[in-house]
Amino acid sequence: MIKIRDCGPQINARHIADVEAAIGRELPASYKAFLLKENGGLPTPDTVDIEAAPGSPTDVQVFFGIGRDVKSSDLSWNMDLVRKRWPNLRLLPVACDSGGGLFCLDLFEEFTGGVMYCELSGPHIVCYEVASNFESFLEKIREWKQ
Repeated sequence: MIKIRDCGPQINARHIADVEAAIGRELPASYKAFLLKENGGLPTPDTVDIEAAPGSPTDVQVFFGIGRDVKSSDLSWNMDLVRKRWPNLRLLPVACDSGGGLFCLDLFEEFTGGVMYCELSGPHIVCYEVASNFESFLEKIREWKQ
């Protein structure tokens, strides 16, 4: 079980509705519950395996939240970043690793709420499936083992 520290400010259903309006669809129940309880923050443990990704495992450095003081940890700031840089990318960034990769919710036509990991360091975005839903993603986060 993960613990979250340095959570964002307390939010309510109106804040969630604003995000849903911005993306044009309802967020998965498990992600909404996470935002309402934690609103982003730093997880412990923080290691997650990404099948088929070179360099796996990686860390979950920070979960993005609504109205966070640090802009790079704010959900809206990251949504805008993705929209500006990759306008055709149908993913909602929910967290990042310490190497600059993003963990995102899949927002494609048949919305499943799956979590993808996107490497942004090369000339092209490369995405890997991490979990079938946000709850499974949280369950995959583990202690680092050498």
